[in-house]
Amino acid sequence: MREEIVQSDLIMEYFKKNPNRDIKHPEIVDWVVTEYRKRTGNVFRDPDRAIRKLSQEGQLIKIKKG
Repeated sequence: MREEIVQSDLIMEYFKKNPNRDIKHPEIVDWVVTEYRKRTGNVFRDPDRAIRKLSQEGQLIKIKKG
């Protein structure tokens, strides 16, 4: 049985592994979709929403629009 992966934890894992660097949106989306599939065998349906939610909660800082 595979370990339960929380999508927001996976996003935060990437940002923590890449500190002090501006990360472009497509970079994180591509990584998290691929990594989620590797770890769970499932599709990460809406990474944009998950990233936006973390930003709204103050866990991520949006550097600029777009």
